Amino acid sequence: MVEKRSRITRKPAPKPEAVEGFLEQLGTDPESTQPKTAPAPPVAAKVDDGGKGKAFPHRLSADFTTEQYKRLKRAGFETDQPMTTIVREAVEDWLKARGY
Repeated sequence: MVEKRSRITRKPAPKPEAVEGFLEQLGTDPESTQPKTAPAPPVAAKVDDGGKGKAFPHRLSADFTTEQYKRLKRAGFETDQPMTTIVREAVEDWLKARGY
């Protein structure tokens, strides 16, 4: 049977003296000689809202059928209002109608 030979030729390993000589020519990495400082902690940007807080601080999720979602999306498109505004107005009307 014939012995298989690798078709990939490997480069001979460099001699340690050649590597050391090359590194000596390069010198010292300037970044490695600089003292390492700890990164500054991130500072949260403060938003001046005049003490009012967020306009809508509470979040609510709702489930819609595909038909309801399409109708709501179309209403938002035709009135140039976000869907959340339409839903918020509908909830407000519902609450007022029931005395809440």
